Amino acid sequence: MSLFSELKRRNVFRAAIGYVVMGWLVLQVAETLNPVLELPPVVSKIIFLILVLGFVPVLLFSWAYELTPQGIKKESEVDRAGAISSDTAKKLDLITLVAVVGVIGLVAIDRFFPKEIADKSQAVTETKLEPIPARLGDQSIAVLPFANRSKLDDDMFFTDGIHDDLLTQLAKFRDLKVISRTSVMEYRGTEKKIPDIGGELGVANVLEGGVQRAGPKVRINAQLIDAATDEHLWAETYEREMTIDNLFDIQSDITRRIVAEVKGQLSPEEQKALASAPTQSVEAYENYLRARQLLTGSGYNVQKYKAAQPYVEDALRIDADFAQAHLLLAEIHGAIYWIEDETPERQNAASAALERARTLLDPDSPELLAALGEYRYRFEQDYEAALRAQLKAHAAMPGNTEILKQIGLTRRRLGLWDEAATSLLQGMELNPGDVDLVSIAVDTLAMMQRWSQLSEVLSSARLRFADNTDLAINEAMLPLWSEGDVKTARVRYDSVRPNFGPEYVYATLDLPWYERNFSAAVEVWDRPEVVELSAAIGWTGYRELNLAMAYQHLGQHETADKFLREAVQRLADIDRSHQRVTVASQLATLAIALALQDEHKRAIEIAQEAVELHSLENDKVDGTNPMKWLSYVLALAGEYDRSLDLIAQLIDQPSGFRRWELYLHPRWDFFRNDERFNALIRPNNIE
Repeated sequence: MSLFSELKRRNVFRAAIGYVVMGWLVLQVAETLNPVLELPPVVSKIIFLILVLGFVPVLLFSWAYELTPQGIKKESEVDRAGAISSDTAKKLDLITLVAVVGVIGLVAIDRFFPKEIADKSQAVTETKLEPIPARLGDQSIAVLPFANRSKLDDDMFFTDGIHDDLLTQLAKFRDLKVISRTSVMEYRGTEKKIPDIGGELGVANVLEGGVQRAGPKVRINAQLIDAATDEHLWAETYEREMTIDNLFDIQSDITRRIVAEVKGQLSPEEQKALASAPTQSVEAYENYLRARQLLTGSGYNVQKYKAAQPYVEDALRIDADFAQAHLLLAEIHGAIYWIEDETPERQNAASAALERARTLLDPDSPELLAALGEYRYRFEQDYEAALRAQLKAHAAMPGNTEILKQIGLTRRRLGLWDEAATSLLQGMELNPGDVDLVSIAVDTLAMMQRWSQLSEVLSSARLRFADNTDLAINEAMLPLWSEGDVKTARVRYDSVRPNFGPEYVYATLDLPWYERNFSAAVEVWDRPEVVELSAAIGWTGYRELNLAMAYQHLGQHETADKFLREAVQRLADIDRSHQRVTVASQLATLAIALALQDEHKRAIEIAQEAVELHSLENDKVDGTNPMKWLSYVLALAGEYDRSLDLIAQLIDQPSGFRRWELYLHPRWDFFRNDERFNALIRPNNIE
């Protein structure tokens, strides 16, 4: 009998076919369940490898053994007088048929029900950053900027104010996904069709409208449109006397009609969330709206807050019980304090405005809770209390992306890094046009040293925000952070437009050091963007310290000593009334300057004081910095064991040391003869 006939008689071919079909079915099931069960992709690869390795043993088994009514027997022991081989063939055919049916079933599920599986695989978890879904679902809406149909261009502040208030109200409905203001404002005056806008924003519904003021009357029209079909679902025109009650009655009615059309009738609790007049003075309300319009200006800068402050104060002079104006004033004082004015007077002003609002509002008001969280964060650095208030505010106003942004920032401070990324992702989903949210997400991933994820987010963001210099400079520095590629970082840096943002200034100061161009490290301190940022109180003495270190590397030791003395002199009387992070930064700068002057004992004491003042326990973002500088001071003082212990704690940790920083920066050259240091800091791809 030929080999082919013998293989056929022993059902080896049937076993092979059945094994392949069944194996393919197992792989498809694994591919389907992996994302649902949140298993790593390597699971499918392991299953495939096992199936490949098992193929030959299955063939050998089918050659050597036979399936009989008495169980599995060696082929040589089987009585061939019966129809054993044909019975086995039928069983194998049945197994293969069942597998084929399973394959057909999976194909049908994939063809007709892909969305449910895809939805589960794209779910946002608290442990990883997932892609932003392309569509938010049927209960989603984008409210386009209202057209200003008044004859005066100056009325735009009023039109935008009505639009903003409507977005604020809609953000309070849990099951309604509302695209935030920043993302819809780019469609002002657009000629794009509604289906195109809906597709770009991933929403099922679009609201458009206009506002016209004429003497004592106001006219507001709105129409809700199905984004897929471009059909009007609802439209209304309101023409009323220009009173506060009428304005907010109109806003409430529009909100009610939208919610009813998109997600069904409002519950009693949702009815309570509808707008009520915050003031009875039209003039006070208009001043408040003018201040808000100024704050929507680009960038995080102190000028816009200072420009808005007089309008809010005018609103409060007209109506001292205008609670939202008090909250806005507290926000303005908090931002100015945070940016440049760390004075008790500024903090007291913010506290007084917040306390006045607390006497006027329900304690569970989401606006009040959000403001309270902001105060706890900025002034008290009580991040646990800030997060509690912010989470309660988010529960009452789930569509407000500013609250989500603050939750992300606070979670970072508490070391809840994965949860912080999740909050920022949720905010980006509802506000894809908010470059500030994207920048914070980028900053977070950089702190977490998740370079591949950072690269993906930056690639996507740079397509949308091609002119944003903060994102551009992060993209420029990524090759250095992740791979130690200084040359590529320099080429990319040189293509970025100079700006006054901190990210650009840090890169400007750092790159010459990594290039070991110490003359350039001196020269950059005369650049206007560096001069402006380094004037901040937290930078006291930092310029002189860095110049001293650069001149040391240039061999100009007398000049270096002069700058060290200047640094110590500027930090001789540190004002302890400032924030802990500011004082700790100044103490660390002083400690390094003293260590470089060989005053090691005093330097270590001051560096330890900085660690105790602003510890990692209290702040997982900036709390690593005093520890970094203490490790450096200890190394300069020759206490290598203590220094290495601290480096080991901080290396590769969120907001800690990056390996390439330690491996390449000349600051650490004196330590490179220590093999323990080299072994500890060596990047993974360096042999």
